[in-house]
Amino acid sequence: MKYKNIKSILKKQIESNVKTFWTFDKQQNEFTCIYENYSNGLTIYTPQQLLDKLNEPNINSNRPN
Repeated sequence: MKYKNIKSILKKQIESNVKTFWTFDKQQNEFTCIYENYSNGLTIYTPQQLLDKLNEPNINSNRPN
């Protein structure tokens, strides 16, 4: 999923006050909504935390928007 799509989903979740969590697998460079698939080895992010992470310059240089 492209960052642009994830950012849109996150913004909608934040606006709707949806209580979800996200993981980011650094090795696979992959984001997953926690209710879909969770592994104890992955960091959990709230929608706001993940949106902030996606806006970090070093993250955006690895994948297209």
